[in-house]
Amino acid sequence: MSDIFDLLITGGTVIDPGSGTNQKLDIGITADRIAAIRSNIPPVSARKALNVEGCIITPGLIDFHVHSYWGVNPYGFNADRICLASGVTTTMDAGSSGPTNFLGFRKLVYEQSRTRMLAFVAMAQHGVLNDPGELENLRFADPEGAAQAVAENRDVAIGIKLRMHKKSVGENSRAALRLAVKTGEACRAPLMVHVGDTAISMEEIVESLRAGDVVTHCYTPQQPSILDKNGRLLDAVRKARERGVIFDVGHAGGHFDFNLVRRAMSDGLLPDIISSDLHGRLKQPGFGVVGDLPTVMTKFLALGLSLERIIAACTSSPAGAVGFQDRLGRLEIGREADIAVLQILDDPVTLRDSLGAEKLHRQRIAAKWTIRAGEVFEGSC
Repeated sequence: MSDIFDLLITGGTVIDPGSGTNQKLDIGITADRIAAIRSNIPPVSARKALNVEGCIITPGLIDFHVHSYWGVNPYGFNADRICLASGVTTTMDAGSSGPTNFLGFRKLVYEQSRTRMLAFVAMAQHGVLNDPGELENLRFADPEGAAQAVAENRDVAIGIKLRMHKKSVGENSRAALRLAVKTGEACRAPLMVHVGDTAISMEEIVESLRAGDVVTHCYTPQQPSILDKNGRLLDAVRKARERGVIFDVGHAGGHFDFNLVRRAMSDGLLPDIISSDLHGRLKQPGFGVVGDLPTVMTKFLALGLSLERIIAACTSSPAGAVGFQDRLGRLEIGREADIAVLQILDDPVTLRDSLGAEKLHRQRIAAKWTIRAGEVFEGSC
């Protein structure tokens, strides 16, 4: 007897960089799991068929840098509705919770959201703050508590977060970085470091990081930059990349410069991970220049990055960066059915960076459907 699927996704092209797949395939889903990936599955073999002719089928997108601890942290917003309309099935919260209130993130966000919401835990007790900055006084650092929160919650807590800009750490940049690296070592997890408007040099920051640690806001126009005064990639940044430091976009409102991205990519620093840094302090509606993750992806399409590389930077790469490659970022029989159905629309769009520069592109990436654990959500395109 033939398989009977609950849902069949048919007619689209599967692009799955994690498995090296780029071909027209159908996907059968039973309950919340992928049950089949093959060509020409008959629609009659499913209780419901979703015809996605002309679309691209990818693993569910992973937005590696957001702030989703809404109602608790000042940067938080209700990310569920944005994610499920934009192909995003998993997010990584970037330090909105600290060791004092991480249990609340687990109970109020991770357990309540349809989107899978994981978290980097801030070394600061209560997570990132606006005013005063969370580590202007190092008495608010709790490296032992942050390491313990990660060690005891491996299914949700994926690493340590440190914001290095002056408003967050005041005069404590060097000491805070040293503590954060030790905290990551203690819990055997990556450290995500926010750069831009930092008191110490980019060279000192990246030379302090271990393989697997993450520089977020890597293309920020704020100083110090990843580029030298001649617009060339710093040698220390190049060496950090070679030894395994990961570079994440973390777009946000103030950390994306078309010209800087173009120069950095031409000099060899392509993004390892593409993320939005959507948060509740961005101007709404539309979250300012960020928009959503597909909009950020479109900016790299306009900058000449290949579609396969863009998809990898939102699927297999972020999954691997936090050690979740065995469960996220790839389409595979038996895995949870987290899938994005994307379109490349011939719809001219004006893209903007954080400095006010505009770039007109003839196409845009948009989500047609999001499938999260087998449940179908319509996209915003």
